Amino acid sequence: MEYVPLDNLCKISTGSLNANAAEEDGKYMFFTTAREASRINRYRWDTEALLIAGNANVGDIKHYTGKFEAYQRTYVLTGFDERCNIRFLYYWLAANLKKYLEVHTKKSAMTHIVLSTLREHKIPLPCPGDPKKSLAIQGEIVRILDTFDTLTHSISEGLPREIKLRQKQYEYYRDLLLSFPKPEEQKEVVA
Repeated sequence: MEYVPLDNLCKISTGSLNANAAEEDGKYMFFTTAREASRINRYRWDTEALLIAGNANVGDIKHYTGKFEAYQRTYVLTGFDERCNIRFLYYWLAANLKKYLEVHTKKSAMTHIVLSTLREHKIPLPCPGDPKKSLAIQGEIVRILDTFDTLTHSISEGLPREIKLRQKQYEYYRDLLLSFPKPEEQKEVVA
């Protein structure tokens, strides 16, 4: 395993806009440090990127491909090195960046990421002497994690519907099991 500084695997820049530049019916994605992306009618990037919240939801990461714009405290990772699978990098950062930042984040009135701290974060690359094998291993890790991610999203999206259906099923059987004839409907039992 070789540990490579993030700065050696991609170009790291930031957006330049204020968060209030968002436009409700914007044509393009506008990434701020909020958990949900906003919209805007202009774009600066048209590429595959990883976007990292530099303040507020510090360390939250998104993967996006297409035209987009970014808030001034959103770190935009582009221009990825051929040694690194972008989805592998996404999963690594999603799992490890916040832990790393807990130790290396500057604290003031608001916690935020300093660019040099992000640049120095080490990323593991398997089989450093064999780039093809390294990418194959990264690809297999991504395949497995993408499968779990898909299953997790399917379950979480379907869960409210499943709960509703189970509630209806419960009510049906409850009503069936607890439905007794009304006193006036009962026939007199003769002994």
